[in-house]
Amino acid sequence: MTTDIVPTTQTGIIHSMDDAMKAANAMAASGFFQDARQAAQAVVKILAGQELGVGPFTSMTGVYIIQGRPALSANIMAAAVKRSGRYNFRVIELTDTRCEIAFFENGQECGRSTFTADEARKAGTKNMDKYPRNMLYARAISNGVRWFCPDVLGGSPVYTPEELGAQVNEDGQVIDVTVSEPEPVHDEGLPVKLVERYAALTRKAVDLGLEVEEITDGMTSDEVVEMGKALKARIEIAQHEDEGNQP
Repeated sequence: MTTDIVPTTQTGIIHSMDDAMKAANAMAASGFFQDARQAAQAVVKILAGQELGVGPFTSMTGVYIIQGRPALSANIMAAAVKRSGRYNFRVIELTDTRCEIAFFENGQECGRSTFTADEARKAGTKNMDKYPRNMLYARAISNGVRWFCPDVLGGSPVYTPEELGAQVNEDGQVIDVTVSEPEPVHDEGLPVKLVERYAALTRKAVDLGLEVEEITDGMTSDEVVEMGKALKARIEIAQHEDEGNQP
């Protein structure tokens, strides 16, 4: 009996969007998946997994959407390479300080991926004190897949969860999941917090007798941020001048 992940094109149950929604509703309702308590969150994971060639349950347990990017466990990446029929890999060295993996295409070595404890320290890799070999292996696998066989995962620039800042366990599964809610949007289409911060600066500027540029339709967040920086600088100058004029 094989434990390899079978591509969904062979034995998958997802053949349409309706299939994906039914699976998502069932899995979200089960309460077993802490980062997908709503069907909409579950269906995103399932569809991401579908594109990467894995089934719905594997997607729910091994595919994470972090900062809008897909993150996969090292095991899923390794299985994708092994089952491809075109690529393979072999672990050359795996210690607490270094992992080196050789990648092969059609039986010929096409490159090596190495990740060291020093690189992990520079990258801020978490859990190196607890699972150094696991963390080094995960980074060496993910780098190798991106460098030498990206097509095994559909060409998507995938990462392991810890590369995107998630807290993971020994097996690379996310254990500290924070599901971010979309930031509320103001009538102008800008983030509410950004508009509120600019409004607060505006009130300070008016109190100091300064002219203020208003937010207009079509402005981007970056433009409002720059306006805010400029206004804040003017406020600081005006406050400094007021202090200098005091007896």
